[in-house]
Amino acid sequence: MKLINLIYENQYASYSNWTRFTDQSLHDDFQEYKQKELAKWKSRSRIIGSRWPIFDSIQQFQQDLQDSPVVFIDDIGYVDNLTKNVDIDDIRDMVSGYRYPRDVDRIIQGYKNNVAMPLPIILRGSRGMWIMAGNTRQSVARVLGIKPRALLVDVKR
Repeated sequence: MKLINLIYENQYASYSNWTRFTDQSLHDDFQEYKQKELAKWKSRSRIIGSRWPIFDSIQQFQQDLQDSPVVFIDDIGYVDNLTKNVDIDDIRDMVSGYRYPRDVDRIIQGYKNNVAMPLPIILRGSRGMWIMAGNTRQSVARVLGIKPRALLVDVKR
């Protein structure tokens, strides 16, 4: 696996086609938030010290994403629930347990073909940060030698 990772690093390191969001990713990420709002995000909001509810509407969510800075993930400190996989097989194992498994090979092809990739979303409260969306994308980027970026959304109380 180490040799494969070195090949990936050399092939993909110049990828830079991140986008804030697409219409589809905006819709999907907000819907996933709403589905998990009370079951997960209410307690997560307390952990990171964020306002509640975190997002009142998809319009507010979109505006917050528009207003958020793009950061290099490794430069912002500890982020709850952020994975730092060491190879593609680790990522495949990780996503196989998801309710809706991600297509890791499609993500790899997207990086290879310089397809616009929605930035992962990290929420920053007054006491910490939590990755909301894009954990698989940032993990794949990392393994491919691409320095992962994200939107850092301020959701402090």
